[in-house]
Amino acid sequence: MRQMKIPAQLAVFSESRRMSLGRARNRMMSFDTNSWLDNLSVKWKILAPFCFLAGVIGLSLIALFFVAFSRYQDSVVEDRAKHLSSSIVYALETMRYHTELERYVAILGAEADVDLLLIVDPATEYVFVSNRVAFRESMARDLSDGALVSEVVQSIEEPSSRGMLMWGANTASYAVAAPSLRLDGARSRELVIFVRLKTKSVTAQSTGMAQQLAIGLLAALALAMLVASKLLYDLVISPLSKLSAIAHARTVDPETMAPFTRRLDEFGELSRSVLQSFAEARENANRFEIQAQSDSLTGLGNRVLFKERLHMALAHAERSGKIVALMILDLDNFKDVNDTLGHDVGDQLLQRVATILKESSRQVDTVVRLGGDEFAIIADDLDRIDGVLVHANRILTALSEPQMINGHEVHPGVSIGITSYPQDARDPDVLLKNADLALYRAKAEGRGNIQLYRHELHLKVIERNAIERDLRTAIAEEQFVLYYQLKVDTETGGIVGAEALIRWRHPERGMIPPDVFIPVAEKNGSICKLTDWVLTEACAEIRRMMDNGLPPVSVAVNVSALDLRRPDFTDQVAATLVRAGVSPKYLEIEVTESTVMHDVDQVIGTLRRLRALGVSISIDDFGTGYSSLAYLKQFPVQTLKIDRSFVADMTEDLNSHAIPQLIVDLARNLGVSVIAEGVETEEQRELLLSMGCGQAQGYLFSPPVPSAAFVEMLEDKVCFPRENKMDESSDSPLPVSVA
Repeated sequence: MRQMKIPAQLAVFSESRRMSLGRARNRMMSFDTNSWLDNLSVKWKILAPFCFLAGVIGLSLIALFFVAFSRYQDSVVEDRAKHLSSSIVYALETMRYHTELERYVAILGAEADVDLLLIVDPATEYVFVSNRVAFRESMARDLSDGALVSEVVQSIEEPSSRGMLMWGANTASYAVAAPSLRLDGARSRELVIFVRLKTKSVTAQSTGMAQQLAIGLLAALALAMLVASKLLYDLVISPLSKLSAIAHARTVDPETMAPFTRRLDEFGELSRSVLQSFAEARENANRFEIQAQSDSLTGLGNRVLFKERLHMALAHAERSGKIVALMILDLDNFKDVNDTLGHDVGDQLLQRVATILKESSRQVDTVVRLGGDEFAIIADDLDRIDGVLVHANRILTALSEPQMINGHEVHPGVSIGITSYPQDARDPDVLLKNADLALYRAKAEGRGNIQLYRHELHLKVIERNAIERDLRTAIAEEQFVLYYQLKVDTETGGIVGAEALIRWRHPERGMIPPDVFIPVAEKNGSICKLTDWVLTEACAEIRRMMDNGLPPVSVAVNVSALDLRRPDFTDQVAATLVRAGVSPKYLEIEVTESTVMHDVDQVIGTLRRLRALGVSISIDDFGTGYSSLAYLKQFPVQTLKIDRSFVADMTEDLNSHAIPQLIVDLARNLGVSVIAEGVETEEQRELLLSMGCGQAQGYLFSPPVPSAAFVEMLEDKVCFPRENKMDESSDSPLPVSVA
């Protein structure tokens, strides 16, 4: 492996330090000849920020003062409101006549800081007494002031608001409960006393005091700042001004530092610390330069080093006419390792992979970790690309072997994408994109393989982008149509259900099969909108069957992993059924075996809620995924669907009967039904019937057909068997699972 070198810029940096050293010596000599100018410069450089900081502190103190004073004013207003309400309560307890109470309230209301006084019966909202004649003997909700009505009604209806200030633009309101009124022999229930004060009048005196106190505080702070500045300059700035010259020089010279390092006070200690710091900084600069280009976990180079080395390799290849190969490697099962065994095992796996990559590579190759579980190898100075393929196969073989980490047997697996200079591209960024495209293709081909970049990969990306762009328009304009494939009884030929299959009727390209656009929809998240559309159309079709007098059959709709992770998916299904007026027993949700094994706990919860709703659940493509029997027992499944690949092999190899028979027996033991997909010959039907498989679907009975043809078949009631040619459109359901 190449060793990371210290950049040549350090030599230039050393030269600049020598020049700074000369300037520092000149400054030290000038201290003896022109001390006043030097002191003036340091003073303004240090005193200015100090004064600024002192000013900020002063202003902050004043701001804190005003905040505290504002709270004090709030308490003044509250105390005043409590005093008035207490006076009225006392009057209620001591006065016997209504006229006396009115006069007393009028006297209180005449004070300059009082805006309004009310005594209200909360039960009837009747105003007994007020300092305003217009408000007396009226209803609280009939008061002319809208804001006042809101505050009074709040104090009546919300007892919790009593005893707290309600602030207005220039007023503060306060309400409190009062004892029963006993005036003129009358008696009522508990009353509410409502007080509204003029805040400016209440706080007028304290505001003036605050202004005078603030002026005094500013003057005291200014004086304190001047005194502190003088002391700071005499005791600190003058000695430090000389040290600052050395510090600004960013160099270390024993002759320059000698007058300070010999001192025994704090400045001597500071000088010695500065001297030591310069030495450590020089060492750290070298070390950080190396660390900036290395990955701390694996010890490999990082993306910074990768870009630098790639530019260097291409420049060298351009001069020498050699080939540069770029390999991008991505671990296939790293996420599963992290999720199941923990990040500690994942980190150790990355370290093990780094060791394998270094041992498998040449000394001149550059091996880096780009991030996560992605690595890159730059192999330059090549005469032919064949050697890189041998190199890649060596890595593939090594990482296909199980690795023992902390007592766990880990199977990392790796996919590799390769591109080369100058055959594929000359620009480093384009080379990296090409390698990523090749890596993407390697993963799409089933992982654990090597792919060389080809121009067709770029064309596929362009095609994929076009599909993604047109798909947005298709969803908005509903350019889709549902086809239905019948499910029949293998013995009687009776129709027992159907599966809804989406087709895209593109205005320019014609009918696009789902295996073209479903992977794109799953990647960009629009698959959920497609699922909602299929659910709506399928339920509407069931409704039309019922309205036309046809016996309704269950219709299966395929859903994706993204749908099962939607927190509102069950509610969406229920709402769709309600809008269509369809019973949940006529709807079936199909999920693939691989889909249900992602976020198992969340998926189980969603499926159980759907089952509780009355919707049937079936597992599609059973036997092709990696679900365990332990999980299968937890899923609320009613049907297992035998994948078409097992059905196709039955008539070609007698040993291929074992898997379909095993699935049928498993379904029988679990108490669920089983249906076979892709039945195309009479021989396959008879074999399945002999195994005990009671239902099937496939071209032997019917290809996927539009709604009108589907209705005609329902009218016949029996579909067994028919000579049907396979339609040209794909019968892939929604969604097509993509590994």
